[in-house]
Amino acid sequence: MIALAAACFAVDTARADIGFPAAVGTCRQLVPNRTLTAIRQRQRNNVWVYEGDLVNTPPTEVTTATINRDTGATIDIATIALPPAEVAATAQALQRLRYATIDYAQALATANAFAAQSNAERMLLLYEAGVLAFRVSYFTGGTIVPVDSITGGVVPAFVPGLGIEPTVSAAEMAGAIAHAQWRAGTNWTAIEAWANERVDGTTVRVLLANRVTGELMNPEVVQGFYISAPAFAPIGSQVARAAAVAAGTSPVACPAIGALTDVQSRAPLLGVNRLALEVRTVKNSTTYTWVTGFVGADGIERDARANAAAPCNASAVAIVAPVDLIAGDLNRDGVVDARDLAELLASWGAINPLLDLDEGGSVDAADLAILLSNWR
Repeated sequence: MIALAAACFAVDTARADIGFPAAVGTCRQLVPNRTLTAIRQRQRNNVWVYEGDLVNTPPTEVTTATINRDTGATIDIATIALPPAEVAATAQALQRLRYATIDYAQALATANAFAAQSNAERMLLLYEAGVLAFRVSYFTGGTIVPVDSITGGVVPAFVPGLGIEPTVSAAEMAGAIAHAQWRAGTNWTAIEAWANERVDGTTVRVLLANRVTGELMNPEVVQGFYISAPAFAPIGSQVARAAAVAAGTSPVACPAIGALTDVQSRAPLLGVNRLALEVRTVKNSTTYTWVTGFVGADGIERDARANAAAPCNASAVAIVAPVDLIAGDLNRDGVVDARDLAELLASWGAINPLLDLDEGGSVDAADLAILLSNWR
């Protein structure tokens, strides 16, 4: 009896079906000016249907559009108040959609390839820990695949704190960068981001450069919330990095999130600890490189290097041994030496968060002591 029921179910779900992408389009047409946050297929009164949930902005109510799964014909449209417990999470999800680069169809294709299945039961936009993902559930096996709405990659089962340095998921890093750039304004773009350990968990600090003024800013994104920071003038090796993204003259062709997406496509990631634009000049020749420090699926820490002056291309990413940055490595070359000392002394008394190693407010003797303690 059980085997017969399973066989009947398999036949039923394989019959005529307009498919999720068509159902998404139909629901959006039926309820315009609202955002689709979930779509699922199910049986109602012995008829297979698609149900799409669409919310207004700001979110106060949800409209469910029900259509025939086989024909796409409208069955019902009903609106109810959004449950109070869901308002905050829904508002965050709507805000994160500003940065999404994929839609339901692309997310479904990615999830199907990852799960090696094609019998999706529902797709839900889920915002959690700074990541907005399309959560795809399947009828069989209890399989659930979250697909990052920004990078388009599968969000792996993440184990916090892997590697020598603090780490966050690639999706959370990309979300923090996108959020910081949006909150700071159109002239600000990310040139570095790193996982930052706080007493309440691991968050992301983003180093932004103003493409017009050349100033820098170092805000923090904590669980999706933006903590602002004052702008400051670049000093020493920071000047070249800020100039690398100047409006009209920037040689950087691949932006930060594109570089991170390339690394995620090139190597399965458990966590990312840093993404930084490296600028080096040797014999009048300057190179621009995105360096991503990550922990791979095997739990080993590595660096990924990609030419920032070329268009984003996952095949161009080189995986190399990691360079661990330590306090006092002001020019980001992997060692604390005379060049870092000269940069700190030249900035004595300045207000510059990147050189203020003890976060005391300015560059002083305490920062010098930290630098010298890590001398190599």
